Amino acid sequence: MESKEITFILSYYNQPRETLIRHLDNWKQFKNKDRFSFIIVDDCSKISASELLKDYNSENLDISLYRVEEDLYCNIAGVRNLGAKECKTPYMVILDMDTIVNDVMSDELLNLVKLNKNTNNVFKFIRKVPSDRFHIKNNQPHPAVCLIRKEDYWNIGGCEEDLVGHYGQT
Repeated sequence: MESKEITFILSYYNQPRETLIRHLDNWKQFKNKDRFSFIIVDDCSKISASELLKDYNSENLDISLYRVEEDLYCNIAGVRNLGAKECKTPYMVILDMDTIVNDVMSDELLNLVKLNKNTNNVFKFIRKVPSDRFHIKNNQPHPAVCLIRKEDYWNIGGCEEDLVGHYGQT
């Protein structure tokens, strides 16, 4: 068995339970899920992610839940930094709730890691909006989703928490 290489860090804030479950159901489908860890950081949602998932069968997923206790506007930086602090793998994927990674993409992430071991490369991704190919965000880079080495994330200082409260500034 190969060791874990990538942690998905998912920011969660007040989305419907079905949206959260969609991510977990999708992760369960990864052929190589034993090479991934999963962290969900709840940014002080009205109903916590742990409450929403209390009856969910997450066996066979290496998943950890964390919760920010103070409700700060646009605390994306704090959520991502907490996820990165708790990350135990060399690489991490910073993921927003609006981005689903399928099994094919999970394999491609492992290939990127293999081909770029010990480099400082950061990978950004182009969005696909299958339900509407004319959507303004279709085929555009996602500003918040990336694959990065944990070491490089901290070498650049992580996300700037002094800018919490300002959407898009972190």
